[in-house]
Amino acid sequence: MYYRNEREYKEEMNKDIEKTLELVKKYKDNPGKETFKEMVRQIQETTFLVPATLPDMDPEEIKRRAIESAGAPSKLPEGAKPFPCILKNDEGKVYFPIYTTQDGIPKEPRYDVLITIPFKSCMELAGNPKMNAEGIVLNPFTENILLNNQLLEALRKEDIMKMKAAGAKQVQVTPEQFRVMMRQKAEFHDFPMRTFKEGKEFIHKLSDEQEQLMNVIYREAFQNTDLYPYGESDFAVMSLNISEDLLLVRVDVPEVKVAARLCYRIYITLNPKNDEIHYFTIERGKEKGTRNIVQITGEGKQILHGEAPVEGAEIQRVMDLIKQEKEMTS
Repeated sequence: MYYRNEREYKEEMNKDIEKTLELVKKYKDNPGKETFKEMVRQIQETTFLVPATLPDMDPEEIKRRAIESAGAPSKLPEGAKPFPCILKNDEGKVYFPIYTTQDGIPKEPRYDVLITIPFKSCMELAGNPKMNAEGIVLNPFTENILLNNQLLEALRKEDIMKMKAAGAKQVQVTPEQFRVMMRQKAEFHDFPMRTFKEGKEFIHKLSDEQEQLMNVIYREAFQNTDLYPYGESDFAVMSLNISEDLLLVRVDVPEVKVAARLCYRIYITLNPKNDEIHYFTIERGKEKGTRNIVQITGEGKQILHGEAPVEGAEIQRVMDLIKQEKEMTS
């Protein structure tokens, strides 16, 4: 799903939280099978706050980063391994707590960071044997909604059944359709995922190995190399040190010859001062002859920034978008 900007994405997240709280209240006011089902369906589509500790990090470093971020959302430091906090009730039973808002989280037990986690990932964490948890508790100090392991297991099985049902229908694809699908996988999943996961080291590697590395990324996405149609000469990579806080890499990808959502160019930026990364695509729009500029975030969200400018103005547009984002979050 496209979001026009990061603010719109956050607004949508807030709507999910508001809807969840609304249905929690509805269930509390009128407990019953139907209100419970309605609440659980909404919970499954919501992203929650999870307090966590950073056992491998120096406490002073955690404090320093907290002061620098001034409470604003930020990325975890490279190599950090957060461990979700757990709660134990008076009977000694352990539950995995999740929260809709920061206001409902007490200062004790101590936590280092708040992580945003989709509910389905919360289910996987709660099901980890190391947790030894009885289930999940939503807003334990206010609404105190208990979702026990029996319910969570039923939800997991329901997800598996849905996936099997979705995959049950086999569809024949032509070699050309397969190439489009695998190229989309490379441009909208594999390449951005690797960029954010490996960070500045990967971006510097891309600057050094250029077309050779791009060819490898696309070829690996295809899996079936017999149907891989490209070579290094189909790519062009240019690295630009625009300023001391902006390294920009322009990647020209193979020509778009079919009516499908594919990229003409990809722009990756790195701020060497704080390791901040951005990933933008110049891609084919739905209407013939249109070109859009889209931002893909580290979480995989796709934000549509409207129609792309002429090729010579693309870099300036990328720089403007980064500046706008910085102004919005400052």
